[in-house]
Amino acid sequence: MWGQTTQPWQPDANGDGLINAGDMLAFLTVYNTQWGPDMTVACDYQGTQMEALFADLMNADAQLDSLYFAYSIYDSAEVFVPGCPELVTVYNLVERSGTITTFEHITFPDGRITLTSGEEIDGHYVFFDWRFNPQYAVYSLEFGDAAIVAQSAPFFDGLWHYANDHIGLPLPESWFLDETGIHFPAYSGTMNQYGDFQFVPFWSTPSESDESGE
Repeated sequence: MWGQTTQPWQPDANGDGLINAGDMLAFLTVYNTQWGPDMTVACDYQGTQMEALFADLMNADAQLDSLYFAYSIYDSAEVFVPGCPELVTVYNLVERSGTITTFEHITFPDGRITLTSGEEIDGHYVFFDWRFNPQYAVYSLEFGDAAIVAQSAPFFDGLWHYANDHIGLPLPESWFLDETGIHFPAYSGTMNQYGDFQFVPFWSTPSESDESGE
């Protein structure tokens, strides 16, 4: 028993500095009972709407049927144009909207789970991924649109995706779901500084296969 001194087991039950019969009696009162947390107890954590949707999608308790996206991003840059020896300020506006309809639920051998999409919309590849890494208990979201690449240089610092990850529960208040869709901040320095984005998910559950949420 002396070798079992690391927490959470404490062999000196009465705290007198000795391991004796009194400590043995304390041990016998819990003999043949479960050690550690009782995993049979149902989790009663409710969380936010965003957390509940994330969990349902990762656990395959809900199916993401489609996701509507819309954005308007704007940038300016100073460039040299042919025939002009001085810098000229040029402007770029990219506005897009569409609906992603194909999602695949994948569990990798190391336990990582992803709900991933990727399809061509109006001539450009678009994706939206939800991910969970159980090793670090973190979640991530990422959106990308090749239309931004096609119209980016020299704008948007060459960036084309909007993402945030390495977030654990509870999710920060900036991650939330409401009637206008899901909200999450982008990486510092990425496209959120250039405009506005909207992501509206539509999902169903096995018990409500003919209904959708948003």
